[in-house]
Parts: sequence; structure tokens; C-alpha cells
Amino acid sequence: MLDIQEEPQTDIQNRWHVVIFMVNGKANHVGLSIPNYGLADLSLLGARIISWDGPSLPKGERLFFEIRVPSPGDALDFLQRPCLLTLEIIKQEKVCRGWHLTDDAPDFVRQLRNLRSLDPSDMNCVEWIMYAMELGGLPMPLDILTPTELLNWCKTYIKR
Repeated sequence: MLDIQEEPQTDIQNRWHVVIFMVNGKANHVGLSIPNYGLADLSLLGARIISWDGPSLPKGERLFFEIRVPSPGDALDFLQRPCLLTLEIIKQEKVCRGWHLTDDAPDFVRQLRNLRSLDPSDMNCVEWIMYAMELGGLPMPLDILTPTELLNWCKTYIKR
């Protein structure tokens, strides 16, 4: 478990989970599970925090990796702001409806860049949650851009 020994700054719980959504055995999408709030998700529907009971959860089998966020309020403030996916990803989905569930979609960002975007108006789901974790006080690498890369990082640095 990634753990920086600091007390949370607010009454927001600091034990969150990175959630990896697997589709056909491949990491396809990611989000953050936040106790008492729900799933923080950046998808074609934009940035949102949705209930785990809601009808619009991302598709796929879920893998959970626990993290402790030293400054959960800062991360949550960012996650609650309006945000859209990278325009190029939205364009791909418009050209081919359902594209986001294909084998190629999760790695598409690698055609755009080699380092994680720090621009909230130009992020994919991985970049978005990693930026939130950084704002929450967790040091995150800049070279992780895809769900598979984040899954591999979680397996190495976080206990399930």
C-alpha cells in the first residue's frame, strides 16, 4: 500500500482505492473510489463522482488498490471540478461509437504524448486520477499514461 505518514487535512477519509476496470482481460479504464462519495471518473460523460449504486458505472471487472491520500480535500476539490477528456479521444469515439471499449482505445494516448499531461483540459482518465493523487500529496510518475501502465505500477507499489 502506498503510504505517506501524514494525517488527513479534513474529515474526508484518506483511504481511497485506485480502481482498474478490466474489459476482455485488458485494463481499459481507471477511477478512484472515495469513501462516502463514490467513484471519481473521467469518461466520455466528463468528470464526475458517481454512486456505486448508479446505473452509469464504467463497464468491466474491477480491481481495487488501496492508497492513503495525505491531503484528500485538495484531491477531492480537483475531482469535483468540471473537466472533459482529451479532445482527440472524444473525436475517436464520435468516429466509431463504442470505440472506448476496443483493445486499442486504452493505449491511444501514447499516440499523442510520452509524458503525462498536467493540463486538466487535456487528460485521459489515467492522467486525471494521477493528477488528483499528486494534488492529494502523493508523488506520481510522469511516464504512466495508460490503464495497463497504471495497473502494473499498482501491482508493484500498492498492496491489493
